[in-house]
Amino acid sequence: MHNISGRGVRSVVVVLGAGLLVGVTTSCSSSSPTREYAVPSDVCGTQVARSLLEPLLPPGEKAGAQPTSSVGVKRCRMLVDGKVALSTSIEKRDANTSAGDVASSAYGVEPTDTRADGGRTIYSKTGAVTLVECPGSASANGTVWATVRTSHDVKASSMRDFVKGYATAVGKSDACRALTTQDHA
Repeated sequence: MHNISGRGVRSVVVVLGAGLLVGVTTSCSSSSPTREYAVPSDVCGTQVARSLLEPLLPPGEKAGAQPTSSVGVKRCRMLVDGKVALSTSIEKRDANTSAGDVASSAYGVEPTDTRADGGRTIYSKTGAVTLVECPGSASANGTVWATVRTSHDVKASSMRDFVKGYATAVGKSDACRALTTQDHA
């Protein structure tokens, strides 16, 4: 049998305590997830500043996009690691449609959320709607609206900035012109 003195026991306790502290500190200080993909410069063909899109996309390894369309609506789903992270739509509505009307049927935003641009934009941490200024869209024919939603919370100001930048880009695009010349379904 070995006789362990008081000093020997203290040494063992100090060594074990230090090892435990290092283990706990190492496991708690693991780095947060990173973005390994390049942030796209477009949303299904509509050019958008990366600085507007970046705050809305989560960390991950791979990004992609899935465009879809039907009469009066063009949609885009931005995927990160195969999961939908951001969805946008551009849709033609009746001429008397308000931002509140669009928000009431959109995911991620409610008619009572924060308003901007004289009520033409409504946004939250998970979604936004705004009127698109298309050439010829302010006619009796109808209006064009952009909507966006995320699968996760983001800064509401980032959502507002994105939807406004996206709507401006849509207003200058062929998609906007195509929607304004279609009959409203």
